[in-house]
Amino acid sequence: MIYAVANTKGGVGKTTVAVHLATLLARQAPTLLIDADPQASAASWAAWRREAGRSPSPTTTSLIGKAILEEGKSLSSGFAHTVIDVGGRDSAGLRASLLLAQRAIIPVGASNLDAAAMTDLMEIVELAKEYNTGLDVRVLLMRVDTRTKDTGEMLDYLKEQGLNVLTSRICERVAFRRAIGEGAIAQELGKDASATAEVEAFFAEVAS
Repeated sequence: MIYAVANTKGGVGKTTVAVHLATLLARQAPTLLIDADPQASAASWAAWRREAGRSPSPTTTSLIGKAILEEGKSLSSGFAHTVIDVGGRDSAGLRASLLLAQRAIIPVGASNLDAAAMTDLMEIVELAKEYNTGLDVRVLLMRVDTRTKDTGEMLDYLKEQGLNVLTSRICERVAFRRAIGEGAIAQELGKDASATAEVEAFFAEVAS
């Protein structure tokens, strides 16, 4: 399975989702992580992971623009799973990722800015689906703040748009930031049971 973790808006937690997904998939079978973001956050995480001696690790490479489709198709054929961490803007890389992927995961926060970005992104997704007709798109609510009503309002908006929203949610937690900085995933640090439970619920839902 080839997954693209994508959004045209930055700061929604794409890399957090991508590295957690890739690591959990790597526990099952050989997995490729493609860092398609010019900021190279996933590649940095992978380097920190190697330095820390953590295992298993997804094989990680960086590809930009059209190379994501051209090289990514060839590279992914040697792995059971591929996860693409896509840059946070409309670009050739985003469009190439959506053409290569079988399943697109769209992390989205609960704000008006996130809703506006979703409108632009879904236009790109619909165009990609004209060529990649089997593309399965699923939306993941990220950085949820349980103290506000924003999540419920965003959920209503997403359902009005007819989008497939995952039942799992990822809340705003320090554990995720710490894990990324240590080349780890939340489960490996073992300091936040809620963070671990959220990731495992997401994985069970999206990797099935």
